[in-house]
Amino acid sequence: MQSAFKPHLSFIGLIKREVLGIIFYHRNMVLAEKLQNDIALLRWKLFDLRELVQENTRLNELLNFKQKSPLRLLATRVIGRSPDSWSSSVIIDKGRHNGIKPGMAVVSFKGLVGSIIESAQNTAKVLLINDPNQGISSIVQRSRQEGLVSGTLGTNLIMRYLPDDADIVIGDIVVTSALSQVYPKGLLVGRIVNIGREFSGLNRYAVVKPAVDLSNVEELLVIIP
Repeated sequence: MQSAFKPHLSFIGLIKREVLGIIFYHRNMVLAEKLQNDIALLRWKLFDLRELVQENTRLNELLNFKQKSPLRLLATRVIGRSPDSWSSSVIIDKGRHNGIKPGMAVVSFKGLVGSIIESAQNTAKVLLINDPNQGISSIVQRSRQEGLVSGTLGTNLIMRYLPDDADIVIGDIVVTSALSQVYPKGLLVGRIVNIGREFSGLNRYAVVKPAVDLSNVEELLVIIP
């Protein structure tokens, strides 16, 4: 009689193991999903932390520059960028209410950024130095050679009206000159990365890499006269 129940008990044991296996598999799936969610959350927290660290570094550098500079500077934040493909500008979060007016120069702790061209009550528009409408009287810091720097809508600038015998070499630093009506003298514009000759053959030009990465500006300083 006892042996007659063995197959039945074995079948019950098999069903029990299957049920336990399903429960264990389901529990592992739930646990794995929770772990994946926890990992995703930790990644976002790490990303946010890195953003905060980078922002804190930028703000500290901006503050140090502001404290050391003899210029009167107003800190602002970029809140928008021009969607036009034929111009290069950004919108900042301060305007007439803060004393910002068209014609004021804009910098970062790395160098020259642009100038104010429009000012609303609480925002202002900055025309970046890589815009073709910009013309900046500049000099080569080493040789004091003067020229006019203008934008190209690209990553580099062009320094023109350089005589054929201009004392310029790749690596020279370019700064704003005393002839500029908008920008104070001595602001860092960039570094010469290439030299060429105009089509006329009478003048040379220099390709200047801006000191500031204009595609990634986030915090800026407006020079208040």
